[in-house]
Amino acid sequence: MTTLDELLRLDGRLTMVHIERWVARGLLRPSGPAEHWTFEQIDVARAHLLTELADDIGLDDDTLEAVVGLIDQVHTLRAQLGLLGQAIAEQPTETRESIAVTLKRLHGR
Repeated sequence: MTTLDELLRLDGRLTMVHIERWVARGLLRPSGPAEHWTFEQIDVARAHLLTELADDIGLDDDTLEAVVGLIDQVHTLRAQLGLLGQAIAEQPTETRESIAVTLKRLHGR
């Protein structure tokens, strides 16, 4: 867990204004009461990304929400595809081969 002070020290461009605004919009999800917020590693990475998108690229908060939403969807889809791949890998050889043939056929359409 990373404290609020540690988070602010990690990136000199990150400010309390940023953090409070992004927490209010649900883009960061700290634990604990506001005066003792702690952040999971995912929120630390997200804070850095939000800072880059806002300060370097100039995205406004509405656009940040849309971009982060899309990034979250991509991560969710990757995880689901990984599980699907595992499930297929655990199937009998005949089933895996049948799936491979069907995928090739569908890809050729």
